[in-house]
Amino acid sequence: MKPPFRLKSSLAMRILRNRHDNAVWFWQQRRVLRSMQRAFAAATPIALDRQLVLEGGWPDADDPRPVVFAACNEGYFDRFGQHLALSSAARSPGTRVHLHLYEPTPKCLAHADEIIRRCGGRLTISREGPARNPFQRPTSFYFASGRFAVASRMRKQIKAPILMVDADGLVANDLVDGFAGLSAMEAGFILQPENTALYRKVLASAIYLGTTGAGVQEFFTRLSDGIGLALAMAGHYHVDQIGIHYALQYCSTHDWCPRIDPLGLEWSDYCFDPTSLIWSTKGARKDRYEELLAQVEGGLSDLG
Repeated sequence: MKPPFRLKSSLAMRILRNRHDNAVWFWQQRRVLRSMQRAFAAATPIALDRQLVLEGGWPDADDPRPVVFAACNEGYFDRFGQHLALSSAARSPGTRVHLHLYEPTPKCLAHADEIIRRCGGRLTISREGPARNPFQRPTSFYFASGRFAVASRMRKQIKAPILMVDADGLVANDLVDGFAGLSAMEAGFILQPENTALYRKVLASAIYLGTTGAGVQEFFTRLSDGIGLALAMAGHYHVDQIGIHYALQYCSTHDWCPRIDPLGLEWSDYCFDPTSLIWSTKGARKDRYEELLAQVEGGLSDLG
């Protein structure tokens, strides 16, 4: 028996709901697809991350402690990013956290210095100006995708594994054992192949950049290149999740890729299980942020 037609879940309704946020139209999807194909078909990586002009701190290259990495603007840092860093330092002292700030003001940088002090050597913060932003104004489309170039450079420059997460997450439990369980993984993504929408087949709220495998650095460089090329078109839609989908599709078709493993939802749990590693407060779930922050704040007072 066919399942009943549900208006809310129909393709037309999904397009209407997401048309101001994601690449729902075929011409938008074709733009992202061509960008990813160009990046992965190039004889050598374009390596857009070489164009980055970064200031501030950077994770120590030889420190073996895993790095949780997120990027955000000043507003997101004030509301979320600082708490991601503090919760990571308090709940998972055996790992590190790195935040990247887009166009922070002097006031924000002074606040960031205080958070670095409170984290006791477990937090580094980098920053950059507006040069890369094709929209010439603050927008989540840029903030979500601009981080991939920073992650690509970091993967080349440090020895430790990296987990790239959204800045509005909270570290709920110690990550050390979780990272140990990923040690043989080359690249990890939260895969959702059952989703019809191409921009929902991969969640970009947690991505693992491993240290093993000869093709890991090149894969993340090419992924960053493709997302950067699509971002440069300044379309008013997110290109990161659908870009990852097309990248994995290309690699599968051409039999070129590091080993891709599924990353468990405990690394980006939007149901807030108390045993999960990182809680993700995407979308309407932000209404519960203060409640969740109160649950992890127990260890934050110990940070000064």
